[in-house]
Amino acid sequence: MTATVFELKRKEVATDATDVALFVRTSDEDMEGWNREKIVSALLRETLIDRDTAEAVAREVEETIRKSNIKMITAPLIRELVNARLIERGLEDVRRRHTRLGAPIYDVECLLVQPNKENANVPHGPEATNLTLAEWIKKEYALLRVFPTEVADAHMRGDIHLHDLGFIDRPYCSGQSLEYIKKFGLNLPHSLAMAKPAKHPEVLLAHMVKFSAALQCHFAGAIGWDAVNLFFAPYLEGRSDAEVKQLAQMLVFEYSQQAVARGGQAIFSDINLYWEVPKHFENVPAIGPGGKYTGKTYGEYLPEAQRFIWAIFDVYREGDGAGRPFFFPKPLVHITEKFFHTPGWERFLRHICEVAAEKGNTYFVFDRGETAKISECCRLSFKLEEQDLADANTPWKMRYSALQNVTLNLPRIAYEARGDDTKLFSLLTERMLLAAKAHREKKAFIEKLLSYGNTGPLAMLNMDLDGEPYLRLHRATYLIGMVGLNEMVQYHLGEELHESSQAFKFGLKIIAHMNLVARKLSREYGMRFVLEQTPAESTAYRFARLDLKEFSETERVVKGNLAKGEVYYTNSTLFNVGAPVSPIDRIRYEGLFHPLIEAGAISHIWLGEARPDPGALCDLVVKIFRHTQNDQVAFSPEFTHCLDCGRTTRGLHQSCPYCQSTNVDGITRITGYFTRISSWNKGKRGELSDRFRNSGYF
Repeated sequence: MTATVFELKRKEVATDATDVALFVRTSDEDMEGWNREKIVSALLRETLIDRDTAEAVAREVEETIRKSNIKMITAPLIRELVNARLIERGLEDVRRRHTRLGAPIYDVECLLVQPNKENANVPHGPEATNLTLAEWIKKEYALLRVFPTEVADAHMRGDIHLHDLGFIDRPYCSGQSLEYIKKFGLNLPHSLAMAKPAKHPEVLLAHMVKFSAALQCHFAGAIGWDAVNLFFAPYLEGRSDAEVKQLAQMLVFEYSQQAVARGGQAIFSDINLYWEVPKHFENVPAIGPGGKYTGKTYGEYLPEAQRFIWAIFDVYREGDGAGRPFFFPKPLVHITEKFFHTPGWERFLRHICEVAAEKGNTYFVFDRGETAKISECCRLSFKLEEQDLADANTPWKMRYSALQNVTLNLPRIAYEARGDDTKLFSLLTERMLLAAKAHREKKAFIEKLLSYGNTGPLAMLNMDLDGEPYLRLHRATYLIGMVGLNEMVQYHLGEELHESSQAFKFGLKIIAHMNLVARKLSREYGMRFVLEQTPAESTAYRFARLDLKEFSETERVVKGNLAKGEVYYTNSTLFNVGAPVSPIDRIRYEGLFHPLIEAGAISHIWLGEARPDPGALCDLVVKIFRHTQNDQVAFSPEFTHCLDCGRTTRGLHQSCPYCQSTNVDGITRITGYFTRISSWNKGKRGELSDRFRNSGYF
């Protein structure tokens, strides 16, 4: 049944179904006659039903229509009538296969005028509406056809959360190397034109931005780039400082102003940056203009790489045209042991700490010992294994992907365990197994889409310019996240993580158990299951809302304002955002979880109006590297932007300090990126109200 509208006309003396003239208005705007056999054909085509039963159902539906006084029949109504008959016959599996995907008219009308705040990076507009409606259909499809009932029901109940269901036909997020487009140019399947390798840095930047936009059409999450300042360096020889600064401005502004990508949003972009030349790139032959080797190694391009990274942070410090912090691309500065042995490190550290204190953009990523990684998204990182480091000799091959993220609702496990340790860990293991099952189903679905090759929906991820597909599925990771460790421990023991050593140690025990189960599952299925701190922009809100409906005891531990519906659970393994814990203790204790969370973890220090002394931040960053196990740290100030006079001030205010207008919007970090507070969901607004600002410590 492909028609969109069925029109029913009756002859004045019609008493039999054969006398009913039912016309179908097709998508081509042609009219064709009613044919009961079309119901039969649809059932046989879409389900595993037998012909006799299909014909019987079709007759029953036609009889219902004949007896009714319906003047106009739509395709959804026909399906509803068919599905009702299938339910009466106990044919639930057949009904699931035959069901129609879509949205009620009322909901569509609401979406057209009201913003969807599930993702604060998506502005309200026609493209956002298209995105939301497309996601709606794909979410339903995923829960009905990709995942088994057990997994789908667990998601709907809130036992787990399957992230990015609206992007079921693509991997989660990715990390890549500029060397790919430096070597092969911009050569994408289905593109109307192919570009040879760039000869000028401005062209390379254009290729990078366009490739990022294309990648965002094929991945659900962040697009991360490795060692950006280093790989640009061969193009910067002979360029003046002013030209390098101009290129840095172009880089930051191009990504910040790409509000034309998926759903009208900016590209969720991350750039990994180094003051030193990473050890694994030191002796790698450098690719320069035109995709040709320069005759030098990357270790010889340190001065150009340092000039570029310095200029990039000059741009971040200045802010945009209104003085606001840039939302994207997020700059991730890697701090390694070699960093402290590279000349000028003290001056550079102060420079990026000035940016952290003034605008908050700097992400500090700590790679201790021989660890190397590429970071992206809100905290996700891909740790480079031995095979990855070997790929550094051909750096265009250094591309990575996490295929999916499945998050566990930890507080709910505590409610169900009711204080029983054995039951709690048993339930935790069960949910881990369920997450692994969801990952196996998603992997099978992506493999199916990839099997269509260069003519299929994932043709870009199949392109093999270097002899293997762009998406190296055999190297993908599968993320298992967590939300509400703090509330899980609080309910189970009566104390939050920061309130006693017993509570904290029990929290560590839970994450250690999850890590152990993930490793066992990895060996069993030959897939790399790893833990990640879920950013949980909307998941922490969703879990809290669902649990408030199902468990009366939820109110004892849920955070936020229940009266306003601004409820949430504490994100991942973090301490309560409102706990009056010093930044030193928060970073040190939260960091003890990080070695167990292999796919990335972070600590946030909320600055509020405070402007820390850059020197104090420098000392703190060095201490974090030397004396903690913390993976990543970000310092987050708050701003008020006046929509009338256009000025930006520090702190969150009800009115503009300059013109006293109340037409203002706040700006601060929501999970891992800066955005406008007006786009936040209720749960994140509740968290914002509760945040403990560390202004007294700087």
